[in-house]
Amino acid sequence: MKVAILFDKSEKLHTTNWSMAWIEYCKNNNIDYEIVNPYKNEVLAKLISFDIVLWHYSNYSFKDMLMAKNILFSLEEQGIQVFPSFKDCWHFDDKLAETYLLESIKAPIPRTFYFYSHESLNVNIDKLSFPIIAKLRNGSGSHNVKLIRSKKELLLYSKKMFTSGLSSAPSLLYKASSNIKSSKNLKTFVKRAKRIPEFLRSLFNAKKFNVEKGYVFLQEFIPNNGFDLKIVVVGDKLSFIGRNIREGEFRASGGGDLFYDKEYVTQEVIDTAFETSKLLGFKCMGYDYVINSKTGKANIIEISYGFSHEALLKAGGYFDQNGNWYDEPLNTPFEIIENMLMDEKVN
Repeated sequence: MKVAILFDKSEKLHTTNWSMAWIEYCKNNNIDYEIVNPYKNEVLAKLISFDIVLWHYSNYSFKDMLMAKNILFSLEEQGIQVFPSFKDCWHFDDKLAETYLLESIKAPIPRTFYFYSHESLNVNIDKLSFPIIAKLRNGSGSHNVKLIRSKKELLLYSKKMFTSGLSSAPSLLYKASSNIKSSKNLKTFVKRAKRIPEFLRSLFNAKKFNVEKGYVFLQEFIPNNGFDLKIVVVGDKLSFIGRNIREGEFRASGGGDLFYDKEYVTQEVIDTAFETSKLLGFKCMGYDYVINSKTGKANIIEISYGFSHEALLKAGGYFDQNGNWYDEPLNTPFEIIENMLMDEKVN
């Protein structure tokens, strides 16, 4: 059994990257592994000899987004187990693709609207309710999400999107202010300040991406009770991260103000998350859920195969499909490789 873990050893890994956890698992379980630089020529010829290929690639890395799917999907076509698989990530960091996919199985999502011309939006604008959420296709941590309160504001936004467009790169000012607002003590503030160089590297990479234009993607605004949930399904296990919304904000993602009260994870959330993963064949998926404060209905806002596995560990356990809780932290990278090794043995 040979496992390839993909990253460039000469580059500093993001703190949320899973590569070191995969290395730890392989060492602890005497599994033959090799670190492979995915950016070198003839990498496919090298990887074709492995049984399992793992790559926690980043949506803030231009070269990752340029080539990762090509490499992983090519290997998968040759019968090699890869993570993330085609089903896990063909839609990664593309909110429009996520929406079409979730709509195809009638998943519980807010009403969404997509327009590919300013004229089309203008004709249909009276059918929309305000406030409404406008999103760019890519970007994480709430950087590219805007609350639009009126028709006039939406028309101005639309004209921008169908002319010069908007950059999908995260805002340094937004990131700094959101971290300050959600830092409850000096220790937390100092810890986040130490990550500024990492954020600057991500910002530099993100600025290589193209300007987003030629569409307007809108999502119904869901009133909530001041939090959202990151729900993670890996195989037959489900865990969560609660995220408080910052004062004066409508977005919870990216703020870092976390909680772990499992009473907020309803059976409806458990059922719909497991059902979505089953229908779409995900090995691992993180779902952003918002609970409608007026109806109590749970809505999936976005999905992503990647997230902070260390933050998830702090939940201290996981649910099964029947809603039973187990006091054993869900280590996502460990669980992924363990499930893949079991599948390899079966096959």
